[in-house]
Parts: sequence; C-alpha cells; structure tokens
Amino acid sequence: MSFLNRMSILSKLLSVIIFMSLIIVACIWYATAEMRMIDNSYTAFLDHEARAVANARRTNTFSYELVYNVFRAIAETDPDQIKRSSDAFDSTVPELKQILADLRQQAPAFSDRIDDLGKKTDLFINSVTAVMDLVKKGQNKEAVDLYHHQVDPSFHELSLAIRGLTTDIQSFADKGSNALTDKTNATRFLTATSSAAGLGAGFVMAIIAIVFGISKPMAALRASMARLASNETNIQIPGMARGDELGQMAGAVEVFRQAAIANERLEAEAEASRSQSEADRLKVVAEAEAAAQERLREATAGLANGLKLLAAGDLSFQLTEPFAPDFETLRHDLNATITQLSETLREVARSTASIDSGSREISRSADDLSQRTEKQAASLEETAAALDQITVNVSNSSKRAEEARAVAIQANASAARSGKVVANAVEAMSRIEQSSNQIANIIGVIDEIAFQTNLLALNAGVEAARAGDAGKGFAVVAQEVRELAQRSALAAKEIKDLIRNSTTEVESGVKLVRDTGDVLHAIEQDVVIINQHMDAIATSAREQSTGLAEVNTAVNQMDQVTQQNAAMVEETNAAGATLAVEAGRLKELIAGFKLSGNQPAVRAIDRATKPIASPARALGQKLAGAFGGRTAVAASAKEWEEF
Repeated sequence: MSFLNRMSILSKLLSVIIFMSLIIVACIWYATAEMRMIDNSYTAFLDHEARAVANARRTNTFSYELVYNVFRAIAETDPDQIKRSSDAFDSTVPELKQILADLRQQAPAFSDRIDDLGKKTDLFINSVTAVMDLVKKGQNKEAVDLYHHQVDPSFHELSLAIRGLTTDIQSFADKGSNALTDKTNATRFLTATSSAAGLGAGFVMAIIAIVFGISKPMAALRASMARLASNETNIQIPGMARGDELGQMAGAVEVFRQAAIANERLEAEAEASRSQSEADRLKVVAEAEAAAQERLREATAGLANGLKLLAAGDLSFQLTEPFAPDFETLRHDLNATITQLSETLREVARSTASIDSGSREISRSADDLSQRTEKQAASLEETAAALDQITVNVSNSSKRAEEARAVAIQANASAARSGKVVANAVEAMSRIEQSSNQIANIIGVIDEIAFQTNLLALNAGVEAARAGDAGKGFAVVAQEVRELAQRSALAAKEIKDLIRNSTTEVESGVKLVRDTGDVLHAIEQDVVIINQHMDAIATSAREQSTGLAEVNTAVNQMDQVTQQNAAMVEETNAAGATLAVEAGRLKELIAGFKLSGNQPAVRAIDRATKPIASPARALGQKLAGAFGGRTAVAASAKEWEEF
C-alpha cells in the first residue's frame, strides 16, 4: 500500500470515481448496443411477420365480402341497389389480389402455400364473377344455381386454406416474438449482473483507499495530537514521510511539538523573575492607596458643602474648587445639575404667569358662550311651532298613501289570478300538442313496420323464386303480404297528413293563448310597478313622519345641549377661579428658591374672581315648556347641580 502514501487524498478519491465511472459507461454502452440490435429485430418483425398475419386475416374478410355482395345482388330487385352491390364487388376484387401480392413479400417462408392460395383465390374470383354477370343480366335463377354448384365449393375450400395459412403464420410470428423477448431478458440480466459486479469492485477499491490511505493514518495522527495536548512533548509524530495532505498535517503537528518544548522553557524562566517583582508591586500598591484616600476626602468635603446649600434652596452657587482627576467629573455633573434645576424653576415661574392670563381668557369666553346660548334658545322656540304644522300635514299624506296602496294590492291580486288562468290554458294546449306528437310518432312506427314487412315479403319472393316450382305457392302469399304492407303504408301516410294538419292548428291555438298570457303578464307587471310606486309613496310618507319625529328628538337634544352649555359656563368660571388660586400657590413655592440672574415677576392673583351665573337657565325652562306636550323634559335645579 506504499503507493497510497505518495498520492494525495483528492487523487485517491478521483481514482476510485473514475474507475467506477468507466465501469458504468462500459455497461451502458453494451446495453445500448444490444437494445439497438433488438429494436432493429422488432422493427423487421413488425414489417414482415405481424403484417403477414394481418393480411392473411384480411384475405378471409375480403372473400366473405365478395360472397356477401353477390348474395345481396341476387336478393335485391331495385336496380340501384344491384348497381351498388356490383360496384362494391368490382372494387373488392383488386384489393383482394393486392393483399395476396403483399403476403408473398411479407412471408417468404410460406411462398408455396401462398401460391396455392392464389390459385384457389383466382378460381373463387372467377366463379363469383360469373354469378355477378348473370345477376347484372337479370338471370337470377341461373345465378342461384351457379352459386350453389361453383361458388359454395370453391369458397369452402378457399376458407379452409386461408384459415390454415393464417394459423401457421401466426405460430411462426409467435415463435419469433418469443425469441426476441428471451433475447431482451438475457440482455437485461447480463447488463444488471455486469453493472453490479463492476460497482462491487469499485466499492471494494474505495473502501481500501479510504481505510488504508485516509482513515488509519488520520487515527494515528489524532492519537499523537491528543498526547501532545496532554503536554507529552517526547513523542514521535507518525506520517512525516508521507507525500499527501496527511504528511503535511504531521509536519504541522511537529511544529506544534517544538513550540510546546520552547514554551516550557520560557515558563521556567518567567517563574524565576515573577518572585522578584512581587515585593516591588506590593510597595507601589500601598503608596497608591494612601494617595487615593486623600483625594477621596477632599472630594467628599466639597460635595457635602454643595449639598448643604442646595438643601437650603440656594441654586445660585457653583463648585469652583477643582477636585482630584478621578472626582473631577462628579464636580462638573453636580454644577450642571444645579444649573439645569435653576433654569427649570425659572421656566415654571414664567408658566405661572401664562396660566394666570389663560384663566382670565377662559372667563371672558364663558361670558360670550352665555350670550350665544340665549340666541339659540329663541331659535328653538320658533322651530317647535313650525314642526307642529308640518307634523299634521305629513300625517294626512300618509293616510291617503296607505289607502291608495291597498287598492293597488287588490289590482295586483286580480292580475295574478288572470295570469294563473292563462297559464293553465297554455299548459292544457301544450298537453294537446304533446299528444298529437305522440300519435304522429306512433304512425311513424306503423309506417316503418309496413316498410319492413314489404322488405321481408320481397326477400321471401326471392327465396321462392330460387326454390322453383316448389315455391310458387309461397311466392303468391309473399306477393299478397307485400300488397297488404303497401296499403298499410299508404293508410299510415294519410293518417300522418291528418295528424300534421291538426298539429298545425293546435300550434296556432297555443300561440294565440300564449300571446294572451303575455299581454296579461304585461298588465300584471304594470300593476306591480304601480304597486311599487304606491309602496314607495307610503314608505316616503312614513319616512317623513319618522324624520319629523327625529327632528323633534333633535330639537330636544338641542335643548339638552343648551342646558349643558349653561352648566359648562358655570363649570368653566369655577375652573378659572381654581386655576388662579393654584397659580398663586405655585408662585409662593417658587419664591422660596434663590435663583441666579433676574427672576421674572408673577402677577398677583385676584382671589375675588367668582363664577358668573349663566343667563341660559331661564331660557332652558322656556324651551321645556314649548315642547312639554311631546318629548321635552324640564330640568330642575337639582339636575343642574348633578351635571
């Protein structure tokens, strides 16, 4: 396995893949070549044996067709039918000869028997051609005699020859098909077996290459690395002489081993110098702690002084004495906090003045709202009077619309009953029309039966003619039956004409009744439209009445809103007075602080400000009296206090 040590891992894997690919390509090439050969054999089989079987069967079919055309020509009396049978006979003869010529090329192994079959076919064609010639001349009796003496024996002999040849050709084709099937199965088995053997050999090579070329060397290298990680530096790294990637990894591990040896040496030297520097470090630490304690004491004293002034309400001071560098940030943060708090309180003082001014504006707005409330109350009184008159008029219109709607409903019901009567008449006429059609169908069946009886009588006459003197009596009966069938067909035709005339008259009556129904339906639709209009008028009247009720409700809501506005005026005046008092207290609190710079003045609060009574209360009582007969509700003094 030394050659595996000189190959790289990629080369090992590619070698295995290329070997397996060559095996697969060889198997595919062999299978393709064999299947192409089998395909050619199947094509030749279909071109010769399969078509030979089909043509042998077609020979039998065309011979029967010749016999059928001859028999049909003998049985027919209509010249046109006889001509069609003769034309079919003339077109079938060359087709039968062409089939025999194709059969000689497709089945050369049966050439002798096909030649014998050709002779028998020529004899049969000559005999049936002679019979057809007699039929064309109108000599049916002689044609029947010739048919029984020559055509029947030759046709029987030809049928036996065709049946035997067809059976033998079919057996020969089956053997060829079975041989091709066996060859296909053998090719498939050989291809599968060779593919499995080649893939098995490839897998064995892959396992050998992976185990001996990759897996075992990597396991040995991993064990060496584990020992090196446990500080065992006196080991031998395996695989140093390999030429693949594992040899390179072994070289890298060797570098790590040499580095670990150097690291152990450096750690021994560092341990010796560590003991000497520990005493010097302890001395420096003690001196640094003493200096830090002194700086902490100075910073603590400065912060205590600043917090004392802040607790006394003095916001105008700043800590100007610098601290130690570690505490200098704390001094700057305290100075910034005092400055920010001073600015905040100054802004609060300015806001207090703004609140006082705003409360006075609220009081003036409440006065204006009171005046508008008086005007709104007067408008509500005039609206209530107009609504009374409108309500009376709409009530009368609604009653008239309901009466007209009742009359339209009665007219609609009458039109619907008329439509039902016409629909029943149309349905009855339709049933009469269906019955007439059924009678016509029955007459058609009778006519068809008469035609079939006539045809059977004609065939019976032909058979009687072929029987000669023994069939004369039967021929007379057949002629009588034929005449009876013709009279039945004539009577059926006359009855059919009468039924057709009556059906035409019934259709005219049905059309008139349907036209009448359409007119009544149109009248019904017009009545429905009138009823819809009357419904719309009645609905509109009800909606107007509902709308007036909603208007009354809206007036009442406006009355309540007016009362609420009056209460809101009082609440607003009270809120303004309370706001002015709270602004004064806030000013007193801010005066307790000493701020830097000039402090903005805050105007003194007029504590005598009182809520102004709303003049809308009396107007609310007046509006309640105007709507007291409907839905208005008077508001008591107690209800105003609760609001």
